[in-house]
Amino acid sequence: MKDKFQSIAAIIITFNPDLAALNTLIGIIKNQVNSTIIIDNSCPSKLDMDFPENVEVITLNENRGIATAQNIGIKKAVEKEMHNVILFDQDTIPSTTLVFDLLQAREKAEKNNIKVAAIGPAHYDADKKSHCVSVKTERNKLFILTPDFDKEYTVCDFVISSGCLIKSDVLKRVGLMEDELFIDCVDIEWGFRAKSFGMNCLIANAAHAYHKIGDKPLVVLKRALTTHSPVRHYYFYRNFYLLMKRKYVPSVWKRHVFIKSSLQAFIFSLLLYPRVEHLKMIIKGIYHGIVGRTGKHEK
Repeated sequence: MKDKFQSIAAIIITFNPDLAALNTLIGIIKNQVNSTIIIDNSCPSKLDMDFPENVEVITLNENRGIATAQNIGIKKAVEKEMHNVILFDQDTIPSTTLVFDLLQAREKAEKNNIKVAAIGPAHYDADKKSHCVSVKTERNKLFILTPDFDKEYTVCDFVISSGCLIKSDVLKRVGLMEDELFIDCVDIEWGFRAKSFGMNCLIANAAHAYHKIGDKPLVVLKRALTTHSPVRHYYFYRNFYLLMKRKYVPSVWKRHVFIKSSLQAFIFSLLLYPRVEHLKMIIKGIYHGIVGRTGKHEK
């Protein structure tokens, strides 16, 4: 994508990455965008590889969280006068036509008078071997949506940040990612914030990407539950309880996730090893969310 009026910077966030997988991602995306910016959260940085031309690497030499890393990349893209940013995690494998497909769907939506905040691909969860669902809330109802490949796009409340395309002008209006969340629920919070500005997130159903979500799933009654490390469970529960206080976050979503996360906390504390550590970090996260503690978790 070389059109100066649709200039795009890819922002890749890394943390102790698999260099072969990172090289694959760079190889697929570099010819679809004008600039590639890697923000490395590793401490110390382990990006010991040769990068192609037009790939800029910024090493933070500490883990400052995905939100801050994304914001650093976004600010660098704005300095380069890029009109769009597309965000990536290190373990996403996009299609070779991802950017084109996202732009096509966004243009179609805008012609239909939809104010687009961000547009992302139909992610395929490599562990669960199924497409990721999206969420839409409307009139105190919550809808779980699967990709409809007969339609160009699906309107939803938020999209997975990896692979999502956002205009720089939208970021100026809605704001950057919330640094204090550090990791987990960052894309959810931003999507709801954009919705409060009268904008919509979209899934481009023709755009595809493989994405790894969490660790090995825990199968309970033939249903695969996404799992994370104890510290990641801390961040999720803390940040969810922080979002429970936000007026722009729909009440129906709060109720839905409260019930779901409470049930999962019970299951994880019984079946997910190390059980005591998971339970301890979940309780700690809930407490810190209630009292309003933010930022990086300190042991």
